[in-house]
Amino acid sequence: MLNYNAQDFMTLISNITGCRFCHFRDDESVLEEYERTQCLIPQLQPMMRKEELLSVCSSLEKRTFYRILDSFGIGILIFSFMDDKWISSPFIRKEWNRDNMERILASAAMKASMLPSLELYYTSLPLLSSTRMMKLIMAIINSYSPMEEEYDFVPLEEGMALEKRKNQSLDLNADYSFIYRRYDMENRFLRVVKEGNIDELDTSIKDMVDFSQNSDSTLFTGLYRKNISSGMSVLRTLARKAAEDAGVSVITIDIITQRAVQKIDSEMRQSEIIRITKEMIRELTEEVRKENILLKGISPSISRCINHIRLHYAENITLSDLCSISSMSKANLTRRFQKETGTTVFTYIRNARCHHAVALLEEGVLTIKEIAGYVGYPDYNYFSKVFRSYAGVSPVEYRKEHLNRNGR
Repeated sequence: MLNYNAQDFMTLISNITGCRFCHFRDDESVLEEYERTQCLIPQLQPMMRKEELLSVCSSLEKRTFYRILDSFGIGILIFSFMDDKWISSPFIRKEWNRDNMERILASAAMKASMLPSLELYYTSLPLLSSTRMMKLIMAIINSYSPMEEEYDFVPLEEGMALEKRKNQSLDLNADYSFIYRRYDMENRFLRVVKEGNIDELDTSIKDMVDFSQNSDSTLFTGLYRKNISSGMSVLRTLARKAAEDAGVSVITIDIITQRAVQKIDSEMRQSEIIRITKEMIRELTEEVRKENILLKGISPSISRCINHIRLHYAENITLSDLCSISSMSKANLTRRFQKETGTTVFTYIRNARCHHAVALLEEGVLTIKEIAGYVGYPDYNYFSKVFRSYAGVSPVEYRKEHLNRNGR
């Protein structure tokens, strides 16, 4: 038998049912917050208003589940256990039906402009069975109190009569400023990544993660924080597409992404999921920055050739390969490549191979023969000749000079 603790109990019923629960202990500010964050249209959702919730909570019968449905078929569940009162966040039992919702709004003399707001609200709610929820909660209750009797079920109707609502002044106007602000921030984030702007990156990510939490429009709270895994997945997808649009090779993007996802898949801590995602986005943005420097003034066709060379420099790259990639003739490719890069195709390939050879020579781990084969020159003597044309010294001389410079 579990020892009862209100916080632990709330965590259990929220995690297991898939619906968040509010803990009410006669503090009316809790109900005020509930109405503010959960009730979209007070006139059509009276049972989510503070006064109605207080009325129900003050007269709760023990061992009873109360299910309340509003005009839209959105439900909440209220019950008591261990002298504590529990109110679920709204949930839905059926998928969105536009025709039904239009009829409900029209019958209440509401404006058609409210429909998009209602759809955004409705589709943000979990699709759950109240019967299954009650069974799960009952099982949790029994783990705390094995001798507890089964709870009764009481469905409640809305507290306000429809006629009373019609006589009220319903002057609600749809406010989509939250949506516009969110998209503005997402566009700013995309721009920061596409520009390779490392300096603004952290601020842009923080703004997006914190925006919903600090926004006045709390109905859609927590786009990125409500479910950390989903929220960070959105950020990673946006960053990947921005990097791709900026010209970073999709292979490079996929390598960086998969490396991050591999870490995330084995991580349960939310703080670590956020940290790993930020590292991945920073790495992608850095790749964009380098790409912008490297490919400044380079056309998309030649850029594709350069990316191919960078990824396959150690392989036998032919002009025919690059012509297929760039959709250009050999003559046109040769001319355009030299004009835009300042060097020939084959000199560019040589430079890419020797650039990597330099790093390996400086590491001093592999033999020079191993390095030659690794960067695409199986003939050691030919590699030595090519490297001398690139660096002005042979690979052996380069390694010696590097070791002497570094006192090794």
